[in-house]
Amino acid sequence: METEQILRIEDIARVEAYTPHFSRMTDKYLCWRLEPGMKPIATLEHPLRLDGMVFVMCHHGSLRIEINFQEYHAQDNTLVVITPKMLFRIFDLDYSSIDAYVLFLSSDFLSDVNIDLNAINIRSLFQRHTPVTTLTPDETTLFTRFLELFGLIAACNADSVYSRNTARSLVSSCVYQLLEFNFSRLNRIEMQIEQPANCRLAYVRDFMHLVHNDYMRHRDVSYYAKQLYISPKYLSMIIRDATGRSAADWINEFVVLEAKNLIKFSGKNIQQVAYALNFTNQSAFGKYFKHLTGMSPSEYQKS
Repeated sequence: METEQILRIEDIARVEAYTPHFSRMTDKYLCWRLEPGMKPIATLEHPLRLDGMVFVMCHHGSLRIEINFQEYHAQDNTLVVITPKMLFRIFDLDYSSIDAYVLFLSSDFLSDVNIDLNAINIRSLFQRHTPVTTLTPDETTLFTRFLELFGLIAACNADSVYSRNTARSLVSSCVYQLLEFNFSRLNRIEMQIEQPANCRLAYVRDFMHLVHNDYMRHRDVSYYAKQLYISPKYLSMIIRDATGRSAADWINEFVVLEAKNLIKFSGKNIQQVAYALNFTNQSAFGKYFKHLTGMSPSEYQKS
């Protein structure tokens, strides 16, 4: 059975064997190009999880991306933003015509260039429809120029301190522009949503951070409310007001996504999955999973 890969920049460097358009000057970021005639990259078709961000810009051609078991289609002039620790895979690439860039960025790099991952995660909550954004031709051209220049610098002067600093500035500028592309669309969505007060938004941010870290041990809303020094009722209210979903819904989504991943790809049996997710026994886990998905863990494993 396939196992999930925790993606690190150095782990995916092996794609260099598949494409000459591979650019890396540090273990904190990596850019490579998908182009016509290249060898299929099996690594992409397995579930991957990155402690950082991934940007996929499809200039021409088409591909499919599965993010947290939800499938999306990318084609000409589209940008896909994958936020930290999301489970994803890229498949159904049309290798006869594909022209795309994939930019991998570690959390360390994003922190170094003062990009607030918590803010990105919170804003992405409002982007309920899709992580795929359609770019204008000018926006696509700008992104392409950024990465072409980065590739030239990496190829010519990879060992130069000045080149490394130039590349770092170029990549960070590219990331800021990519986020601008994505959030300029998102702002139009947010304008249609009544925005919570700053203090409420802080609670939403802190709640999501806690769930992200603790969902495998704690599933009760009361636990998270206690950590935030507010009542479960108030926490549920502000989470629903800000995201359109209850606090329990968010906790359950994290747990179910991890359960699906472990059942399908970890090689663990159902009992081991139940214990990994802090259920008292396999029966309790089975009832929880079936209530939320409509099928038993074993049925899902066979599906």
